[in-house]
Amino acid sequence: MIVMACPPFNYIIDAVFGVAFVLWLIAWNRAAQTRARARLQISATSVLVLLLLTLLVVELFHRRIPVIRGRVSDHLVVIGDSISSGLGSRVRPWPALLQQMTGVEVKNLSKPGASMADGLTMAERVGPEDDLILIELGGNDLIAGEPSTTFAQGLQEVLAKLVAPGRTMVMFELPLLPDRIAYGQIQRRLAAKYGVWLIPKRCLAGIIMHRDATSDGLHLSDAGSRRMALLVAQVLSPVLQAHPGATTPATHP
Repeated sequence: MIVMACPPFNYIIDAVFGVAFVLWLIAWNRAAQTRARARLQISATSVLVLLLLTLLVVELFHRRIPVIRGRVSDHLVVIGDSISSGLGSRVRPWPALLQQMTGVEVKNLSKPGASMADGLTMAERVGPEDDLILIELGGNDLIAGEPSTTFAQGLQEVLAKLVAPGRTMVMFELPLLPDRIAYGQIQRRLAAKYGVWLIPKRCLAGIIMHRDATSDGLHLSDAGSRRMALLVAQVLSPVLQAHPGATTPATHP
């Protein structure tokens, strides 16, 4: 269960936990029943339980939706892939629905099939007046099996290009597979370095896995786009507000 949950802990933490688990396993499967063995069992169990509780609490903090703080903006810039750009004209992409729901301008720079390497090109189209940026990139890198070092270099270049005084940057964490833990480690490390707010990976995973949310298991349907727009509106509500003179369209749940 821990492996399938894919918590992107540092590899040193994983190694410490692995050693504690092996010691606990050995302590409880030794043949001889002695007082020393009983003390070893209690000690090994205590250490393992303490690690489990500590790591659980640490990860729970990462899975809470953040309360974003920053300068209030009347528009949003989205840098993303086909989840944000949509495929064709049959389904309205969630940034367009967000604009309709909230009355704020949404500048959608996303494009189908985009990888993290394309993020720098999109970032170059961001102007100094753009104070709020949302990044939804990296899924195609993960699916294609790009080396984590390539992903890290691309993300570092994008964030270094976008970071600016007074600008608020938000990024979707990627849902991970057990062999792609490094992607999550990289996102959290660079987010801390550049002051990026992270939307927990459970949020994007929850939308994609919801019934009728996708047309092919990945790309959003009308229902999925609407859920995505509602999620982003909720997360960005502290820093995204329509201009006082703008008319906000009526919305329905």
